[in-house]
This record gives sequence, structure tokens and C-alpha cells, in this order.
Amino acid sequence: MKKTTIQSERNPLFTITITLASCLCLLGGIPHANAGEILNADFSKGTVEESGWTPKGDWSIKDYGAAKPGLANSPGPVAVFAAGGKTVGTLTKKFDTASNPSSLKLTFDAGFGWGAKTHVQSFQVMLLDADGNGYVFDVHRANATWGAQWAVVSDYGYNEPLHWAPAAVDTTQDSVMAGGGLRAFTITRDAGGNWTFDGKGWTGGPLKFTDTTTSSFSQVVLRGFPNTDEIVFGKVKLEAGK
Repeated sequence: MKKTTIQSERNPLFTITITLASCLCLLGGIPHANAGEILNADFSKGTVEESGWTPKGDWSIKDYGAAKPGLANSPGPVAVFAAGGKTVGTLTKKFDTASNPSSLKLTFDAGFGWGAKTHVQSFQVMLLDADGNGYVFDVHRANATWGAQWAVVSDYGYNEPLHWAPAAVDTTQDSVMAGGGLRAFTITRDAGGNWTFDGKGWTGGPLKFTDTTTSSFSQVVLRGFPNTDEIVFGKVKLEAGK
């Protein structure tokens, strides 16, 4: 392999600068563009499996706009948990463990295919370690203290009832077929185990709590429940600080 050497006798400072920059890159002093990005999923890229997720239950990729031309706020191809099922369905994505991150931020788009904005349906998102321990975040389509919920997860399970918000949170949401599109949700955690759970347009949020039971994370699980409206997930992104 031919080695190219850059020299500048007229400006030795240039050579020193290039050398210093190279050393910083090797030492991690200059972060690359995606520093801190652990997961960046887009269900419009193919089947659920081709998007890198492991499905359990009746999941598929669906484009609501294809069936209704001119649909307002059409999210394009999305992952859909079918209506009418009798059991919980999951989509699981595993990644390299983030241990004791200084910060954690999960953003995802989600919603409901059909139904009135106050038609109570629910979905969940879990942030877990390799053994299935961590946290579950729950959304019910309602204006109530139980509109947003959370709980500690142990071996993929949790105790019911979950922890409700201290005051009413309006999580009502128009369906995709009514032109409501998907809502952007954000879950954050700092180094002290202080969590926030929020949805764009929520009134009364975010839901906040502090818990340090689990501090390492290696999988995201999206959960759909037996329903009549279809549960919908779009893009999912996870970022962590060292």
C-alpha cells in the first residue's frame, strides 16, 4: 500500500497541527458524528426482521397512506401490531451494553391506527439489561393519572398496578387514519437515576421518577396489547453518554 506523506516546509505549524489532530482522534478527543448513538431504527427500510428487530406476535410493516391517498400526517411504512389479537406482542432490539451511562435518551414515534382520540388503548416500551431487568413505560390513551405509567421490570415481568403519574396527564391522541399521524415520545435518564417520560403535545407531563435499580441497558422492547385499533411504531433512536 502506498503511503502518502504531507509535508510543508514553509509552514511547520501545519504539520504539528495535523499530527496533534491525529493523536486526538486516536485518543477519542475528537468525537465522530454519531458519538453516543447506540440504536437508530427505521421501519420503512423493509420487513420487521430486515429492520433488525425480533418479533413475537402478529407484527407487519404497513403504509396507511397507500390505502388512503392524501392522508394527513401519513407516517409512511411503520411497524404495526394487528388488532384483534388475544396475547401481547413484542418487538425486541438488542445492542452493545451501555453500562452506567452519564445520560440516556430514547426517542420513538408511536400511535394508533384507528379509533377516537379518547378510545382507551395502550402500548409499552421497555429498557432492559441482558437478563430482562429494567423499566417499562406505559401509555394509555386517556386524560387521567393512569394515562402515563412506569414500573421496575425484573426478568421481563413487573408488578401491577404500575406507578401512575401524580396528576392527570392528557395522553389522548388522534389515530393515524384520522390524520393524527404518530406522536414523538422521549424517555431520558441521568447519572443519578432521574427519569423523565414525555410525549409531544402532552398536557400535564412529563412523568418523572427516580430509581437506580438497573443501571446497564442492552435491549429495547416495544409491546402491543390485545386491542381494536392497531398499535403503531415508527422510528426509534437511543443515545447514551459515557
